[in-house]
Amino acid sequence: MRLRLHLARTVDHDVWRSAREAIPEHRAVVVEVRARGESGWGEAPEFMTSVYSSRLATLIERLRGVESILYSCDPERPELTWARLAPLLTDCPFALGALDVACHDLAARLAGVPLYERLGCPDPTGRRSAYSIGLDEPEAMVAKLPESSDWHMYKVKLGKAGDLDVLRLLRKRTDAPFWLDGNAGWARQDLEAVLGELPSLGVAAIEQPFPVGDRQAQLRAREVSPVPIFADESVTNREEFERHAGDFDGVNVKILKAGGITPSLEILRACRERGVSTMLGCLPESSIGASAAAHLSGMVDHVDVDTIALLATDTGTGIRLDGSGRIGLPDLPGTGFVPDAASEAWVVDPESVVGPVGAGLLGGVTG
Repeated sequence: MRLRLHLARTVDHDVWRSAREAIPEHRAVVVEVRARGESGWGEAPEFMTSVYSSRLATLIERLRGVESILYSCDPERPELTWARLAPLLTDCPFALGALDVACHDLAARLAGVPLYERLGCPDPTGRRSAYSIGLDEPEAMVAKLPESSDWHMYKVKLGKAGDLDVLRLLRKRTDAPFWLDGNAGWARQDLEAVLGELPSLGVAAIEQPFPVGDRQAQLRAREVSPVPIFADESVTNREEFERHAGDFDGVNVKILKAGGITPSLEILRACRERGVSTMLGCLPESSIGASAAAHLSGMVDHVDVDTIALLATDTGTGIRLDGSGRIGLPDLPGTGFVPDAASEAWVVDPESVVGPVGAGLLGGVTG
C-alpha cells in the first residue's frame, strides 16, 4: 500500500461550542491509502490536541513515520495492518484511527462490497442519528433546532445546571427525547440538584457529566440518577473499557478516540457481551469519517453521526441523512465516500495551516 496525505478545512453553519471549547473551523489531515488502483480514505482532525496528540504537524510527522510499514502490508487484511501499527501509534490515536479507517475502506473497495458487509455488521440503512445542538445563548440554541424538527433525538450540549432552561425552551418545539451532553464540564452538586427534573423534561441519558478523573462523583451520580449515564472521554479504548465501563450505564464509542474501526468493533462486541448500552458518536469530521462510522451503526443502541448535517463545507459525498436523520448509503463499495476536488474544504496551501512540513504533503485531491 502507498500513503498520501491531504489537508482539509471544513466549517459548520454555526461555530461549534461545548462546555469545553468553541471551534470556528475543523482542520484535519486526510489519509489516503492506495493499492491496485483503488483508494481508501480516513481523516484525523485537529481536536483536543493536548489529549490526543492531534496537532496537524504532529499527525503528519507520525503518519510519515509509519509510511514505510504500509509498503509490506496486505491491503486485504486491515486488521493485521492495525496490529503492526498500534504499538507505534498508541499515543497518537487519531493517526492510528485514520489509517485503520482508510485500510478498512480500501479492503472493502477491493472486495467490491460495502464496508458494513465486509465487517460482518448489520446493514445500517434506515438507522436514525441524533441531531446535536451546540452550546450557545438559549435563544440561539432554540434557533439551531432544524425546521423540520423530525429528528428522533436531540443531543444538547449543556455546560451547567442553569442551562436546563434551554431544555424547557426546546421542549416547546419538539416532543423528541433529549440526550444531555456535559462534555466533562459539570460539578457534582450541580448535577444532583437537577437530576429529579430530567425525566419530566424527556432526557433519555446524560453523557460524561464529570471530568475523567472524578470517579467518585460519577459513581455517586449513577446511584441516584433516574436516567442512564454514558461515558465518552472516560472510556475511549479497550483498556479504559476494562477499567471503567462498569462505572457507567453505557459507552459512546468514537472510532478515532478508540484508534480505529478494529478496536471499536472489539469494544462494541464487549459491550454487547456485558449488557452495556452503546452509542456510536463522531468528532468534528467530514463525510470521510461520518461515512465510515455509519457503517458500524447497526451494531449500537444509539447513533450520532450528524456531523455532516452541521457542515457548510464538506470534503465530498458519502452517506446521506434525510430530514429525520435516517441513514442512506450510496450504491458504492467501501464507505461510499467520493472526494470533491472542487470543494473549498481542500486546503490549497499546506504551509498556511501547518508551516513547512517537507516534501510529499498534498494540499488537495490529486489523481
